Amino acid sequence: MHPLLRKAIRERFGRLNRLQQDAFREVSSGKGVLIIAPTGSGKTEAAVLPVFNEILEGGLKPISALYIAPLKALNRDLLERLEWWGRKLGITVEVRHGDTSAYRKAKQTKNPPQMLIITPETMGVILTVKSLRKHLENVKFVIVDEIAELVDNKRGAQLLLNLERLAEIADFRRIGMTATVGNEEEVMEWLGADTIVKPNWKKRYRFHVLYPRPEGRDLDLARELSVSPEIASRLRALWGVVEEHGKALIFTNTRQFAEILAHRLKAWGKPVEVHHGSLSREARIKAEKALKEGRIKALICTSSMELGIDIGDVDVVIQYMSPRQVNRLVQRVGRAKHRIGEVSEGYVIATNVEDYLQSLVIAKHALEGRFEAVEPMGGLDVLAHFIVGLLIEYKRLPRERPYEIARRAYVYRDLSWSDYLDVLKVLEDARLIGYDGENGLLYLRRGAFQYYYENLSTIPDEVSWRVFDSKSGHVIGRLDESFVMDLEEGMEFVMNGRSWIVLKIDDEARLLKVRESKSLESAIPSWEGEMIPVPFGVALDVGRLKRELAFDFEKAKGLLEGVEFSEEELRRAFDEIRDEPFSTDRDIVVESTPKALVIHADFGNRANEALGRLVHSLLILRYGRVFSVRSQGHAVVFKTPFQLNPEEVKRYLYQEPGSLEFIVSRALRDSHAYRWRMTNVAKRFGALRKDAKIRKVERLFEGTVIERETLNELYHDKVDVRKGELVLEMLKRGTMRVKTVLRKEPSTLARLNMAVGGEFLLSGTLERDEVLELFRKRLLDHEVVLVCTNCGWHSRTRVARLQNIELRQCPRCGSKMLAVAHPIDAEEFLPVLEKVRHGKPLERRAERTYRKLLKAADLVDSYGFEAVLALASYGTGPDTAARLLAQYRGEALLVALMERERQFIRTRRFWVDRKEKEEGGEEGS
Repeated sequence: MHPLLRKAIRERFGRLNRLQQDAFREVSSGKGVLIIAPTGSGKTEAAVLPVFNEILEGGLKPISALYIAPLKALNRDLLERLEWWGRKLGITVEVRHGDTSAYRKAKQTKNPPQMLIITPETMGVILTVKSLRKHLENVKFVIVDEIAELVDNKRGAQLLLNLERLAEIADFRRIGMTATVGNEEEVMEWLGADTIVKPNWKKRYRFHVLYPRPEGRDLDLARELSVSPEIASRLRALWGVVEEHGKALIFTNTRQFAEILAHRLKAWGKPVEVHHGSLSREARIKAEKALKEGRIKALICTSSMELGIDIGDVDVVIQYMSPRQVNRLVQRVGRAKHRIGEVSEGYVIATNVEDYLQSLVIAKHALEGRFEAVEPMGGLDVLAHFIVGLLIEYKRLPRERPYEIARRAYVYRDLSWSDYLDVLKVLEDARLIGYDGENGLLYLRRGAFQYYYENLSTIPDEVSWRVFDSKSGHVIGRLDESFVMDLEEGMEFVMNGRSWIVLKIDDEARLLKVRESKSLESAIPSWEGEMIPVPFGVALDVGRLKRELAFDFEKAKGLLEGVEFSEEELRRAFDEIRDEPFSTDRDIVVESTPKALVIHADFGNRANEALGRLVHSLLILRYGRVFSVRSQGHAVVFKTPFQLNPEEVKRYLYQEPGSLEFIVSRALRDSHAYRWRMTNVAKRFGALRKDAKIRKVERLFEGTVIERETLNELYHDKVDVRKGELVLEMLKRGTMRVKTVLRKEPSTLARLNMAVGGEFLLSGTLERDEVLELFRKRLLDHEVVLVCTNCGWHSRTRVARLQNIELRQCPRCGSKMLAVAHPIDAEEFLPVLEKVRHGKPLERRAERTYRKLLKAADLVDSYGFEAVLALASYGTGPDTAARLLAQYRGEALLVALMERERQFIRTRRFWVDRKEKEEGGEEGS
């Protein structure tokens, strides 16, 4: 070991731990290494110290090492840590990603660092930068952090192909890091490492699973917070854990849950902050610092906190609701007391019987080390991008060369020549590449560069969809495309605390036409798209636990040995469903009620999706498109216009296993999810431009490699046909049976699955402050256009971004007449302003448009940001805004704006035509 490194190690932490010693020995012997260890084991140093040692001892030229981290948020902490080592050792360490300034990038090209930290997407950029390529030839090590975040998606496939591109010009070793996974050997092969290094000690965990019930003292808290006694009991139990242990991370499964839980606790006066990926970098750093410095007791967070962000020592981790996967639980709880030898303490607070039983099973799997395997994913669309990237580097290549290079990557090892030729055909048809048959060479065409740089990321651009209320005739909000993808016509969802039914999905206009349904019970919360799928193995073991509880309570308890839980809570939980229908690992139950049919099935989200699509297709054949279907971890829920005969649905489940894939693929081709995925796949192939909107995209690419890739992606991410076939096989053999039940009212488990995930918005009444806070957040997220009514300068933005900027002056002409307008109003105003500036006469409607924005500008000038909030609210034009702003300020203004919205929604339906709307009232912005 180099003396400088030896000295720095002594200063930093005395000596290397066993994991770091083992990794040092293996890397120094010339091997590629995969380091598998829990949080807090010193993985980062285990990976980088042997690399630093070789840079020092071998005098390696820059760029000697690439450090690839999947998240930009991770780079911030990494950089601070690695720069410390760099300063001590005289090694330069820098970071480069999409937000790095042009000046910094130019500097890196002239004087490259010895270690460069990048994201997977940056890899695709630097390979094509001519001035950097000569430095990339020096790379001797590539370190890939958080591999589990990459293996099972197309980002990982793209990275593997780009590493093979790098291997064409550099001879390097691969070092990877990951938390524990269920298929370690396969992940090692995926990376292309030679050996696995793991700690010689077993990380110890203590898992407590709680199912609180209301006590007398919870009634006062319920009244104070305006929640149900059940929710109050969970909040009391949660804060009791924080008080007992000290500094805490409280994990939720979605961002919206994190926000609402934080709001509840703050209303109770508890010192907490929230942390998730949608918050600004500044807000996240501020929250992390507050916890580190002890100014707050808990950070309420989502998966953004699973990875190695430095927040100091944490005493306990609390998971609110089931973590849904073993890997998630272990990764999260591992953040508590993460030093070697310490026991990580984790609590799961369950919200219902299904949540509780699932949490118990996951905790038991974690103690047994039964982790989920991460499923490697390739992608022919990613291959297309790789081929173009290679041609950007080399201009002309023999036709077989990209194929040979690609097959070195693990996920493309079985790539067939015919699939490869199909990909080349798409690229040729898109005029991105050409083929010189005479010389057997591929070459670049004109559009290739634009296509390549537009598709550096395999993550689809998140486009929001407008939600249009057909009754009021107005856009009432926006939804993320990833959520809309899983909606179908006839489905219901919750937004802004109300339930809506989807009437029409307009792909071209990115518009959902809806009407209010008043049926909160069967609606999907708008954060459901973020929910983590429950794996097949976990769901099946929940079924086994229910079966054992029904026949032998003591034996069932034995299944949970090692998990900390209350026997009384377990008895009470099972008593809730004992006398009602429930599925097991040997029983599917078809429960039919007047308005819904629920198939209780413990097979996890993806297998249940396959079974749900099967039954839905057969119901459509008989009755037409009158049903909507939603699949969950332990049930498939059908909304029905009449009570179905459960025996009929039972027959549908006894299909030949071999027919499932055909039926499911037909059903998927008719779904919105399929069209959305196909559009993104086609863009990644270069068959569609990035900004293209195609109405019948499924017809355009029918029978092509693009159709095949779309189905492959859906099978990997959403629908597990193989596990579905396994269930049908069990039914055929008689090892699984189907029970049926006809009921007037849904059972406890049916009700739970019909009203999935809505605890904090749908149970109990939100107190006035919370309603106002959620209303304010919605206004801040509203999209508006800032328009200069003098020169026409305009900028589209969200209301939140206007809070901290000076609204008084146009950046182009200096005018103080800046208006805030709905995008449609701004679009109508600009041509009118042109007429005014050229002295042309205005029609009556154009004059109204002009005056409307002048008045809006006047309000912004007079009242500042409060005018922006008023003009952004639904149903409030400049006249109404002026009246309200003259009377109210602060919280009182929010109350008035909210009441105006309600009044507008109630009365809007009486406005029968456009003339009345324009002459008899204002159009909301």
